[in-house]
Amino acid sequence: MLPIFVINLDGSDQRLANVSAQLAQYDLSFERISAVDGRIMSESQRLEHYSPSLNRAGYYKSLTPGEIGCYLSHRKAWQRIVDENLEAAIILEDDFLMPHGLNDVAQFVQSKQAFDYVKLSDHPGRPRKTKTLKKIGDSQLVVFDKVPARTCAQLVSREGARKLLQASESFGRPVDIDLQYWWEKDIRVMGIKPFVFTPAPDVKSDISAMQSRNDMQKHRIRRLKQQLSFKLNNAFRQP
Repeated sequence: MLPIFVINLDGSDQRLANVSAQLAQYDLSFERISAVDGRIMSESQRLEHYSPSLNRAGYYKSLTPGEIGCYLSHRKAWQRIVDENLEAAIILEDDFLMPHGLNDVAQFVQSKQAFDYVKLSDHPGRPRKTKTLKKIGDSQLVVFDKVPARTCAQLVSREGARKLLQASESFGRPVDIDLQYWWEKDIRVMGIKPFVFTPAPDVKSDISAMQSRNDMQKHRIRRLKQQLSFKLNNAFRQP
């Protein structure tokens, strides 16, 4: 079975128990990855990878310590894939529900089709239009008109992890938004529907929701310019 990594903040024991119970229903084991707690990092530690200049150039709000920690947590998971020379791994945050098993995901990996990053959940409040590429068992391999936000659940290949690590040595956006800019990372983001996982309703991610955005600097004009640039690039760079 595919390796499964679950990102979980130290002390979030109930979430870890919920994860374990859901995966156990399908006889799935997992390895916990201790989430990076951005609140307890020093400013210099946060700035090792978070770039305020890239933030100003590519995003309309300064990142919270929680968002920085969330990105660094996913980098830890990508690094594990590369360091352990894994063909691929499933990376989960600890706030998911699992209505489906992984049979079709495993079948997709066994097909040896090249891939970088496959979404295994959608954004429940903002479902994206998809186009079917092929059928996989009872599921469909799809591409999105716009990559969904949220990083609840994903399948990442070794090559995809390598590209993502290289592209995020310095970052300025939240990890889920940064993935929407797939052309900057030379990756292709696909999905498998029906989605195996879904974000738990009314449950916020511990690793990103540590601080309100209300006190973070916001720039409306910058946002409008970035939105226009994104729409043009996303539309014209689609394969």
